[in-house]
Amino acid sequence: MLTKDLLRFKIADGKALPSLVKPTPAILSLAANLLGHWNGGVGQRLDDLEDGAVPILHQTRSLLIAKGFQKLIVDACTFAEAPSAGELRARAFAVAAERLKNPLADEEAHRTQVATEVGLTAEALAEQLYADLPGFARLTVPSDLTPETLIAQYNLAQCQGLLLTAREMTVTVHDTDAGVRRRLLKALRWCRLLADVAGDEGKALTLVISGPASVLDQASRYGLNLALFLPALASCRRWEATAWIRPGQERIDQQLVLTEELGLRGDTRYLAHIPQEVAQLTKALAEAWPEAVIGEAPLMPLGGGELAVPDLEVRIGGRTIAVELFHRWHEAALDRRLKRLATPGLPLVIGVDRALAKRRAGLAEHPVMARQGFLFSDLPTAKAVRKAVEAVMSA
Repeated sequence: MLTKDLLRFKIADGKALPSLVKPTPAILSLAANLLGHWNGGVGQRLDDLEDGAVPILHQTRSLLIAKGFQKLIVDACTFAEAPSAGELRARAFAVAAERLKNPLADEEAHRTQVATEVGLTAEALAEQLYADLPGFARLTVPSDLTPETLIAQYNLAQCQGLLLTAREMTVTVHDTDAGVRRRLLKALRWCRLLADVAGDEGKALTLVISGPASVLDQASRYGLNLALFLPALASCRRWEATAWIRPGQERIDQQLVLTEELGLRGDTRYLAHIPQEVAQLTKALAEAWPEAVIGEAPLMPLGGGELAVPDLEVRIGGRTIAVELFHRWHEAALDRRLKRLATPGLPLVIGVDRALAKRRAGLAEHPVMARQGFLFSDLPTAKAVRKAVEAVMSA
């Protein structure tokens, strides 16, 4: 991800236009030189590597692009976690303060004496005294980026950075593959995003995703989640997204339009990700309920073009019941689901986080919850899910 000072965009007629880069010979050369510098720096300190990169950064007229490239390279590198130097500093400072009561002849003698008393050489003390500062971290594994993938990552990061201030984003996916749609909506839930979902087989899938302004208590976190969803969306073949953002110093909303025509490179890892709570619940259910088959649930049409995105499904005795979880950020979605389930018959069990239930007086006694719902704290239990599923089956 790029910081806001590294974003490049233009504002024209109320629209924000990200300034993407093309793989020209000059840009490819810049990317290759920076990657060569960092890839050859294994074992060196971060501060020293950044100092060594300064000549490369200033060899180009596109300094802002170069700084953006370097930010992404550093993010993709692995640095050794330095041991805490707090105890060593405390001992060294205490010894130094004591020695200053009777100063030695010069500064070098003072350093040598302090180092000796803490059991180190003067050189080792200088090296270890602040070894836990970020700039002292040593590179252990360089990035696996190539010049081409770095440029692609840079363009994606430019668009992600603009999405951090999005108020709302409307997404249209024209891919008709049911598997792609299901995995995309799973990624949506993994990113903890709120969305109104509509679509039918053979037609475009439409997502109206609420942005940070709709979740005021965690706006910056939500904006980051919205940006993290973009790689999953860009993995689709035909898509478009329209967001309203406030980049830079803008005081009014600007329109940002992104489509597959921009050539943004997606990341299919987001489509295959299974949230931790779902993975744990699936495993626990399989162990506690061996006669049942626990698996991934397909999208569930609710009528009127609306779709539910269950987290999993339970198949047993020739019947299938889907399970959908609602966390603390799913209040609006929960309202819609309670309204839809007012009429019995839908083979769906809903689980509601107690943190959300506390904001809804009487939710635990709601007819829908009594008939086909359960409460959970952070992670659902297999016992609660099984009880709710069996209740629906026996109704």
